[in-house]
Amino acid sequence: MEGFRLAFSVYSTEWKGGAANLELDPDAHVWGVLWDVPEGEARGLDAFQGHPTFFRKEDVVVEGPEGPVIAWTYRVAHQEGTYVRPTDAYVQLLRSAMRTQGLPPEALDMLDRAARPPKPSISM
Repeated sequence: MEGFRLAFSVYSTEWKGGAANLELDPDAHVWGVLWDVPEGEARGLDAFQGHPTFFRKEDVVVEGPEGPVIAWTYRVAHQEGTYVRPTDAYVQLLRSAMRTQGLPPEALDMLDRAARPPKPSISM
């Protein structure tokens, strides 16, 4: 998906650390998986994701197997630009899911960079 980057910008009480989010970035892209959600199940998924209070549901254009499609994703509703360190267990869960879904090595590299960004340094 073009125009977004993976970020850990929200605290998860369930994981006791940062949780994955998408932030706008015109120079970036992210990998993901398209799911076919039956119409009658969308409301339950919205409620599970905390839409619209904690996460907002957004239409996005993604590259599907047969070309561009309009899909939707959830993004944190009230927090951008911060970094909240995710737990090692959460990052391992994401890595495992990405491998299971067949995402390319680049996706795993993006996860590692977002989960453990370089520490800022002061140059003199």
